[in-house]
Amino acid sequence: MEQLVGKRMYRGLLKSVARVWNPKDIQDPAIQQKVLAHMQAAKRGLRRAEAARERAGLAAFAGVLGLLRLSSLGQVDNLKTLQRLW
Repeated sequence: MEQLVGKRMYRGLLKSVARVWNPKDIQDPAIQQKVLAHMQAAKRGLRRAEAARERAGLAAFAGVLGLLRLSSLGQVDNLKTLQRLW
């Protein structure tokens, strides 16, 4: 999933959802499922953000990123920030 959602989002979700840095450290199957669900949501959200960037244009999208104090989509590390982009 790291390649699909990017390193920063991947690490951010592991830390916030499971409180680990390595997915192998997650022992509880319920937490594993929760992390997977968040990763899948991030994948869908990144696709939506990319579609929004194409519709709005690079300049407008860069303006939105600037309002969130981000310089690129790769800096997003949580679902809440990702949702604010679309």
